[in-house]
Amino acid sequence: MKDMAINQKNLEFLRNSDKVYIVAMREELDSELLKTPVIYSGVGKARVSRAVVKYIFDHYEQFSAGKGPVIVSLGTAGSAKYNKGDILLVDNFYNNGDCFIRHRISCDTFPEPTGLVCGSSDFFVCKENFPDDKIAWMHKEFDCMDMESYAIANICEELGVKFCAVKCVSDGADSPVIDFDKELPRFREILNNFAKTLE
Repeated sequence: MKDMAINQKNLEFLRNSDKVYIVAMREELDSELLKTPVIYSGVGKARVSRAVVKYIFDHYEQFSAGKGPVIVSLGTAGSAKYNKGDILLVDNFYNNGDCFIRHRISCDTFPEPTGLVCGSSDFFVCKENFPDDKIAWMHKEFDCMDMESYAIANICEELGVKFCAVKCVSDGADSPVIDFDKELPRFREILNNFAKTLE
């Protein structure tokens, strides 16, 4: 793991904080191995927004008293800058799905800001879904790419809820979904093992 992506102070913060994991797919994490609550949201901004809003309002009194857990987007992400299997702690989020709304959210959740940027698209980032010049731009602008984190960050910023992301690099943000699916069990094991270190 690269030093700029992860450090001990941020690990200790996550380890010592009450938290809840928002995970897009059950195939990414085995919740029964953990004490930390896991919410499986489904893939994409619409599904994750619904799941996060429901969770926050189901625990409204806790959050309104400033005692709600840190919401953590935990799962896989594509990256052209990091290697497969690297774990990234992310605190900047960019809406990459709408050419009319170019919005970046910086969260101050970690004690040591990472500056890493996750761009959230409405489609899996690969050549089947985006033209080459768009992919090249994303590779330059973002440290990693997923389909959910920006939506969660947007809700948490609006409601004053602490948020960050823990991402395992699963692909180079240029290969088809079928390649991702084949390797997913490997990345689930990495995420399971990492999440266990935060218990």
